[in-house]
Amino acid sequence: MSAADEFNHFYPVGTPVLAYPGIRPEDGPDDDTLITRTRTEARASGSGDDVIWVEGHGAYISLTHVDPVSEEQWRQARIDRDETTAARRAALLDAIRTHPTEWKPERAAFALKRLGFGWVSERTARADLEALVADGHLAPVTKVVIQHYDLTGGAS
Repeated sequence: MSAADEFNHFYPVGTPVLAYPGIRPEDGPDDDTLITRTRTEARASGSGDDVIWVEGHGAYISLTHVDPVSEEQWRQARIDRDETTAARRAALLDAIRTHPTEWKPERAAFALKRLGFGWVSERTARADLEALVADGHLAPVTKVVIQHYDLTGGAS
């Protein structure tokens, strides 16, 4: 019996899972833990890996990166994630108020690490900055940057 067949035997479509599209947390820093549910049965991919699709993610994920959990564990993971996100965004807003200029995702990710939130990806930091914009705390600043210079039409 393949890993996909075994998974399908024990876990029907809609099973609550923690999924790791990048790498598993024990294998390195990655903040992409999806608290989701399966949306397909597991099957072999074209490369022969056993994979599954989950809600809220557009690509398949290797079964080695999917952990089925109970409904209670799933609910608690969502609560914990929401509390952590709120605390992280509050800490980031405090840091921005202390040093209010030129906040880019790279700087936000570094600040969050220094504030004790561990490794935070630039994608997560960007989402935090965008959430602070949506909440009315920040305004995006767009600067026009000169890319290069060319001769004008009248020069020869």
